[in-house]
Amino acid sequence: MAIDERSTWVVMNDGVRLDTTVCTPAGEVPEGGWPTVLLVHGHGDTACKASCLPRARRLAARGYMSVAYSVRGQGASEGLCFHMGPRELFDLQDVIDWIFEQLPAHAERLAVAGSSQGGWHSYMAAAHHPRVATIVPENIFTDYAEFGVMNGCLNRWFFARTMRRQILSAGFQDLARTWALSGEWDLLRAWLSDRSPELFVERIRCPVFILHGWHDVGMPPNQALSMYDKLCVPKKLYLGGGGHDGQDDPAAQALRESLVDRWLDHWLKGEENGIMDEAPVTCAVRPGWDHVELASADADTTVHTWFLQRSAPLENGHLCGASPTSTAAPSNIANTPIDTTYDLSAALHDDMSGVAAALMRQECIFDSEPLTHDMIVAGAPRFNLHLLPNRPAVQIHCELYDVAPDDEENDHGRLISRGHQGTHVAAAGTHTQFEFDGAAIYYRLAVGHRLRLVVSNYNTTFAYPFFHNSCARLFHEADRSSSVQIPVREV
Repeated sequence: MAIDERSTWVVMNDGVRLDTTVCTPAGEVPEGGWPTVLLVHGHGDTACKASCLPRARRLAARGYMSVAYSVRGQGASEGLCFHMGPRELFDLQDVIDWIFEQLPAHAERLAVAGSSQGGWHSYMAAAHHPRVATIVPENIFTDYAEFGVMNGCLNRWFFARTMRRQILSAGFQDLARTWALSGEWDLLRAWLSDRSPELFVERIRCPVFILHGWHDVGMPPNQALSMYDKLCVPKKLYLGGGGHDGQDDPAAQALRESLVDRWLDHWLKGEENGIMDEAPVTCAVRPGWDHVELASADADTTVHTWFLQRSAPLENGHLCGASPTSTAAPSNIANTPIDTTYDLSAALHDDMSGVAAALMRQECIFDSEPLTHDMIVAGAPRFNLHLLPNRPAVQIHCELYDVAPDDEENDHGRLISRGHQGTHVAAAGTHTQFEFDGAAIYYRLAVGHRLRLVVSNYNTTFAYPFFHNSCARLFHEADRSSSVQIPVREV
């Protein structure tokens, strides 16, 4: 279908102009107006409406009027960016009102869709504008306090990417850095918290299709699962290809696109295409891309507990299905600075390129026996560690790997999931439990492969380390056991 494309300025209620493009199917306007999709781009150095235009043109060729605009302070739009704050919400409401007032849009058939920053706008549109018919949020956190400070650790993805964007910021980038360096992390969490879509879940009354990629380093899909469970509307969830950190399978991308097309066709065009008769959850099983349909994200799962055991301090430990029955020497997770002049300020400045030379990484490794049958990890592993720290500030990371028989001895294998926890208020010299979730995943381990758990003092891929000297004893014995609980779907 031929389309018409034009650019225009949309004036906000404070006079700021937003750069906007409208793509319209060629031909006569249907009775009642065009079903319409508003597309909002992600947050980034060159992020603007241009990233949405290929999608907008494709939707217009399928019979939708599509609108894409650059968020204030980004692209050619005027104003300063408040990083998904109240000002962006007001703009979103103004743009939706402008669509209904100035364009031949159907009064009851408007969808809002987008990834990352656009996913936040999708949720906010549903929560704060009563005329939105459906939303398609993609690849976005729903608890923003956790986005900045995740499980007591400064989130690298937030500071290294979101807070480094070359956008016209209203000042929050400098404020976030100030709070990080001053230790006022509670202020950072409080400032971010009120932007959280989960706070507005009860206000969402329209159908919602959530999409999230397994590839999100900074935004694991756990919160997409949580948000899906909380919604009390017609809903669908896709977990698989895509995400902030890459799309590695064309078939997964095609399936994702097809599902969204059918969702929009059903809710905006009234087509009975069977989308609502299918299982509401679609998951891609990694490392391949075999898709399964589920009645719920945790359907048909049982929790398998693997206990940490270690017989000799310098040897790898074991992951066992049975709990320890004897006393054993603990492991030590030491945090040892090599260069005491390198600190959080330096790490924020150089994006942690100097951490490896300034802070020793220590690992404790625990391996399972080779699996006797295929196993699917289906959800978020939960790490339960019995620790005895010698300082109030302690940070622990857990990484779960798939180790194939032909992997090199020192190769950890393929990362399945990871998680971490940090605190500055531990009771030094007192036994304590660390309990935290890893990133949710659907992952198939093949027969003959082993599970490997690596427990360490830091992982710069995910969080900024603590830079002081400390040690935490890790226990794995009868009275002080440590374990990892893994949700498993039977093959």
